[in-house]
Amino acid sequence: MESDLTKPELSPVPIWRCKDNDCKAWIREELATSSSPECPLCKSSMLKSIRHLPKLVKKNSRKKK
Repeated sequence: MESDLTKPELSPVPIWRCKDNDCKAWIREELATSSSPECPLCKSSMLKSIRHLPKLVKKNSRKKK
């Protein structure tokens, strides 16, 4: 019997991660508010990196009549 829950397909996504090893903050590069963001949690600088994540599903806003 197969489960209805399937694992999402992962793809390499550019991210910004906090430079402080004790801080776990990160953000997708496409959602960053600047070209060199600071950590929203500890205010340290952030480094570019790659993470394997599910693709974002963009939902349509309300349809206009």
